[in-house]
Amino acid sequence: MTDQNEFMAQMLALVDLAKANDSRITKKEVGEFCRDLELTDAQLKLVYDFLDEHNIEVAGHVRKKKSAGVGRGADVSNSGESGIAQNGPDDGWNTEDSKYLSLYRRELRGLKEVSDEERTELYRRLCAGDESAVHPVIEAHLKRVVTLAGKYKNRGVPLEDLIQEGNLTLLTTVDMLCGNDGISDVKKEIDRAVRARMIELADDQLESRGMERTIVTKTNLIHEATKVLAEEWGRLATVAELAEYTKMTEDEIQMYIDLSLEEIKVGRG
Repeated sequence: MTDQNEFMAQMLALVDLAKANDSRITKKEVGEFCRDLELTDAQLKLVYDFLDEHNIEVAGHVRKKKSAGVGRGADVSNSGESGIAQNGPDDGWNTEDSKYLSLYRRELRGLKEVSDEERTELYRRLCAGDESAVHPVIEAHLKRVVTLAGKYKNRGVPLEDLIQEGNLTLLTTVDMLCGNDGISDVKKEIDRAVRARMIELADDQLESRGMERTIVTKTNLIHEATKVLAEEWGRLATVAELAEYTKMTEDEIQMYIDLSLEEIKVGRG
């Protein structure tokens, strides 16, 4: 399959194609459009979910009320590896949100639990080029996508969009990792890609509000700030100190620290 950016571009082109036909498309047309991508059945399901999210009717596909990973407004942070909150309507989201999250929770519960040993073996097979490991690795990380989405849901992007884009990024990343025996930590690579996509969405939202600094610019700014303050104070700056110095919020600073996967060093507050 093609790289992530090209894949996303083609998915958006597919949405445009369907919208030109009164927001309708058939499974056959989807298959023909995606033929060169050589998608598996599991990957095609994510494509159908993506079309669902963009209000495209796919003839022959049973549309869910919300696509995989959808629980608009639900709080999924601080809920462990699964990322599925046990909250209810009294926790700041409405009854419909609760219903959608419950549906997705049941779907995730239906997935086979993977032990650490099984996960390690799946990673080994994936890096060795075993294509039969692609789908199990994707399934093993669906809950992780929800967890990460929960961390970025207060950045101006709907939780629904974060999870959907995270799932698509998961799909393309795992596909690209298949056969790459130079990868030492598959989970870290997947996390990095999914986080980067979610931060990109948040960054686009900020830019739409008139903020011109890009992900790279902001990351470089934080890097430079840590160096300047370390030289001045003889110690690492805390998140709060970096926020004050860069005029960014603490949440935003933490978001870029998470993306850097410990490449940005900060002191303890």
